[in-house]
Amino acid sequence: MGNQGINQTQKQVQGMVLTPQLRQSLRILQVPAAELLREISSELAANPLLEEVEPVSTDSVDSLSAPEESEEEGPRELSLGDDDFDALRRMKDDWDESYYEEIRSQGYTQEDEERRRHMMESATGEASLSEHLSDQARGASDDAAVQEALKLLIASLDERGFLEEDLSTIALRSGQSYEAIMSAHTLMLAFDPPGIGSRDLRECFLAQLRQRSRGLSTAARLVNDCWEPMMGRRLEECARILDVEIDGVREGLAELAKLETVPARRFSRDDNRVVTPDATVELGEDGKWKVTMDDRHVPKLRLVPAYKDMLAGNALGDKERAYILERMRQGKFLIGAIEERQRTIERLALIILERQTDFFEHGPSKLKPLTMTDVAKEMGVHETTVGRAAAGKWMLTPHGLREFRWFFTSGVSTSDGGTVAQEGVQEMIADILARENPAEPLADEAITVELRKRGVQIARRTVAKYREGLGQPSAHMRRQRI
Repeated sequence: MGNQGINQTQKQVQGMVLTPQLRQSLRILQVPAAELLREISSELAANPLLEEVEPVSTDSVDSLSAPEESEEEGPRELSLGDDDFDALRRMKDDWDESYYEEIRSQGYTQEDEERRRHMMESATGEASLSEHLSDQARGASDDAAVQEALKLLIASLDERGFLEEDLSTIALRSGQSYEAIMSAHTLMLAFDPPGIGSRDLRECFLAQLRQRSRGLSTAARLVNDCWEPMMGRRLEECARILDVEIDGVREGLAELAKLETVPARRFSRDDNRVVTPDATVELGEDGKWKVTMDDRHVPKLRLVPAYKDMLAGNALGDKERAYILERMRQGKFLIGAIEERQRTIERLALIILERQTDFFEHGPSKLKPLTMTDVAKEMGVHETTVGRAAAGKWMLTPHGLREFRWFFTSGVSTSDGGTVAQEGVQEMIADILARENPAEPLADEAITVELRKRGVQIARRTVAKYREGLGQPSAHMRRQRI
């Protein structure tokens, strides 16, 4: 019989370390302009080494350049001399030592640096839908292919929590197997919030009913077998199909009325807010489109020069010097994170301009399909970095204020071998519906035929989904008695 008791053992494990500074960098990239201003204001209040550089007015340019004015009298940036480089080098050494000590204490090695980079790029903002779903996905399957497919599906969700693309399209676009995508989608439909990852309202209702153990209820049968007559409020027809009393149909409808129609609703931001464009696209005098970044909401920061002089002297004790070095490191990290944020958003805006030139020239009907995967490859970053850079950022265009995410959309094939974006198809559908006879509205099949006449190859089911996205009910519900 072996010895029993409490034993101490050592083992080496690998883990991810996401420091508060890296989390701050990710948060700065993701937050909208108004929230960024609050973030910076909070840091200014907490870090005495940081100060905002007042913008230099044009009236003061001549006085600043006048020979009789001393350079010391103008705004002075933190210039670095030999003493300063020594101080910064000591700061870096101190930081590296504490950083790798933290890593070693958690069984983390320098060989894991690539995974740290991936973690940094993949992490999302606090309380985000993506983070909430990623936490569930990690324990959903041991299959590596299914795990990758789950990440892809999470990145493909729209702001409502629906998948706008067909699963086969997602598989073709990503190069992943259709079987893995299907398995991942089945798992996602059981995630919280209920209905997340659904491809339409019908699937959303069924997913919620299954999670409530109501998959065999009258409500579920209404969705499965009587969707069209139910949406047309043909209750007697529903009762006949299901072989139930009319009161049973009404009870099923009452149950469906309590279900969520927007799975991601509780993760959505309040849309009743002031929107500040991060970039403006306009036609220049040379006839070329250009991107102008709006930096008015991004204060220019610097380290207070006086602290440089304090570091260079010998009056500080070890504790005071360590405090200043730490605050200096935090300040420089914040300044760098803000600058990187602006560069990333500008690069993203330039790629959108290049890929969607037809939209800027002709409007939404000319919007082309564009995926975050394609843009991520061009930028050389992880796909979720593009998602964070696009989240909550707005662009002022000749056709109105558009969120960056709006430019990312799936496409539909055309008869000439090209593609047209979903928004372009929806605009065509809206035009067709605007021209229909109110007394004899077009069914989805008739709309499909009209679209094919315009060169758009599309399935009737997809037409129904786009029509619902426009807020337009079925033909029966649109019929007007004249």
